[in-house]
Amino acid sequence: MTMIMTCDNDCTMAGWIESIIHLGEYDLHVSYDPDTDIDGAFHAFCHDEQEMIAINGWLIDDIELQE
Repeated sequence: MTMIMTCDNDCTMAGWIESIIHLGEYDLHVSYDPDTDIDGAFHAFCHDEQEMIAINGWLIDDIELQE
């Protein structure tokens, strides 16, 4: 079961991975659980909209991990 995050700090405190996901014409600044299988459908926290979103991993073009 995916945890529901409500702010940036929740993701940091939970140890989630922060990244920029390039998905077609979109660049998504998100965080996701380190145990997530990003090749399938998964939930992530969008830092721009401050809400949980669903991502279809098979559509991802590139991932940039953030420090």
